[in-house]
Amino acid sequence: MSYILPTHPSLSNDDPLGVLDVEAASQSAVLDRRLETALTQLRSTNPVAGPSKILPSLIEDIAYTVHGNGSIDTTALKEFLHQQDPIPSCYESILSILLAAQNLPMQFPSNTLAILKEDGDTVTCNGAQINSLLAHQLLGTLNQSKETTWGIPCFTEYYKSGPAHSQAVQGYLTTLLSHFASGGYKSTESFTFTMHTASSMPNPALCKRVANISLNLVTEESEPSDAPGTPFVLVAAHSEPGPGATATQEERLQNASLALSTSALFSPKLPDDGAVVTSAFPVHAMWKGHNRTARLDSLIAPQERSNRHYILADALMLDELEDNHGEAGVRDLQDGRVEREVKKLYAAFSGASKINYGDNSDRMCVIETGPWGCGAFGGNVLVKTVCIMIAAALACVQVRYSLLQGRTQDVDHVQKLMRGNWTTAQLWGTIRSREAKQARSDIELCKCFGN
Repeated sequence: MSYILPTHPSLSNDDPLGVLDVEAASQSAVLDRRLETALTQLRSTNPVAGPSKILPSLIEDIAYTVHGNGSIDTTALKEFLHQQDPIPSCYESILSILLAAQNLPMQFPSNTLAILKEDGDTVTCNGAQINSLLAHQLLGTLNQSKETTWGIPCFTEYYKSGPAHSQAVQGYLTTLLSHFASGGYKSTESFTFTMHTASSMPNPALCKRVANISLNLVTEESEPSDAPGTPFVLVAAHSEPGPGATATQEERLQNASLALSTSALFSPKLPDDGAVVTSAFPVHAMWKGHNRTARLDSLIAPQERSNRHYILADALMLDELEDNHGEAGVRDLQDGRVEREVKKLYAAFSGASKINYGDNSDRMCVIETGPWGCGAFGGNVLVKTVCIMIAAALACVQVRYSLLQGRTQDVDHVQKLMRGNWTTAQLWGTIRSREAKQARSDIELCKCFGN
């Protein structure tokens, strides 16, 4: 299965704005002419005043021409660009965006993208290809994948008036424009996405290893960490990965490493036992906070950027699942949910271990994660920690686990669990025991682990 790019020759267009003024126009020709018009307009303006009006107008025309959306809201984008207009880099950003967008058919001659489906499926793009995809995400040209439900895989949510997380949106736009102002990624850079599944997961009941996990208490969420080397960052992804404007961890990381946002095209729907692991991507920006407190802390100069691997793994959306047992126990422990989460995490961690080995690294594979699947996902911190420990031991990886020190009860329970020196078999047996499933609170659940 392939994802069809908007310049595919099979796509026709009604050309509602009369860009070409011909019958039976191809969408590729309409887009190319509209981009060329925008480039002509840009080059005829004063580079220090005026370019900010060209980009919103183009986005509005594309929304109507490609998607039939004549009411796209670009208010926030216009306000942001108006503030940037006196800055010469605004002109350079828009010029770079338009040129990268125009180069899409050259970068992808088939006008299609491979979609990751099976274990071991891999997609690799060079920097110029990623620039073209990012440009079309920014312009809102890309169509919704047939497998997804949430809309087009673009940045258009950033442009709406009165965003709930305006501080984060300002940071997202700043990072994007800065990327293109500096010329974008180099064609010599390489970006790889690989699908991994849990098809080879060992039986946890037979594993006597103890998880290699350490707890790191933090006052505030921040990305990237100050860890040395190139760790693998576990992303609490949606099952349908993609950009958004609500400042979740997934969205912040897609902005911190812009190439990651193209995962929405290569893996529109994550399989239930699968995770996507990337090669080492450069980190463009430092972020602090979460949701309403999320903010861009600083941009990172290209020559100073560290690299991170990313693991896209979706936890169960427990806040959306029906509780089939009422008050009978913790939701995480019902209906085979622990088994599902351990498989998902094993796919993530074993995939990271394979990538680490393939990089000829003589270092232990290091995973960085917080309480994956908790917060907005509705997961229980103690249960998810047990799942992480089981998967880490099965995959033989090291985990650096971060918790907010203000979550004192969670910190206490996790510290006691880690001090227990539990084998994987013991954790697996205990978390799936009748006593655990009947626990009505964290305190009762802790007692199952002797705390």
